[in-house]
Amino acid sequence: MGHDQPPTLVTGGAHAWRLPPDERGPAMARSLLAQAMAALGLDQEVIEDGRLAVSEIATNALRHARPAPGAAPVVPPELWVWARTVPAPQLVVSVFDGARSLPPRPGRGGLLEESGKGLALVAEVAADWGYGPSRSLLADPPVPGKAVWFALPLPPDWPGRTVTVHPDAAARCLMRVLARRGLHGRHSGTGALSVLELPGLNVWVLPGCFSWQPRPDRLIRHPLIDLQETAERIIRHLDGSSSSMPAS
Repeated sequence: MGHDQPPTLVTGGAHAWRLPPDERGPAMARSLLAQAMAALGLDQEVIEDGRLAVSEIATNALRHARPAPGAAPVVPPELWVWARTVPAPQLVVSVFDGARSLPPRPGRGGLLEESGKGLALVAEVAADWGYGPSRSLLADPPVPGKAVWFALPLPPDWPGRTVTVHPDAAARCLMRVLARRGLHGRHSGTGALSVLELPGLNVWVLPGCFSWQPRPDRLIRHPLIDLQETAERIIRHLDGSSSSMPAS
């Protein structure tokens, strides 16, 4: 999370790709994710779980990415990958589409039934999953939409757990990540304490963690290394967390 080199997955960065808004999208998502996971040295079984789950949510996004006849084009789906250390070392895989008003609908069918089983499969192979309002990462300017995500386990000795980040550097990185998503604020403070003043929310950047209160009776803290996860949770909150599934 330094100033000279783009952060990697280990140091709080993210991978992001545009997916074709046609039948090639799910296949490309499977290939890109498998390559990223293989580069991290993950077990083949975990990679196959990721390929299965991303295929399902990319197919879901494809349905929402196609404009109706005569309608303006919708932003292409995007595939995002980052790591988080809380609640456990996990790889978070998200597929974004521009249809915020169309949440995924888990089917009632079992895993052996032919219809409505896509999200059941995701829940079966992933450590966690959910969805919520989000903003594009690659479109310019950013557009609103939703992200469907799942998490897969990373090894307990995931090196990101031992990375140390200075609060001021973390605050500036978070400000840049949020600005890239169209959410601008003001950064104040230096040294061991920084504050990001966002529209409707202040984020305190302390030694070791980001901290904010989505409501007066709740305090949320995330390690500084969980930069991308923190940004996504802030966007989800500010853009209307009432439309998202509960998530850890």
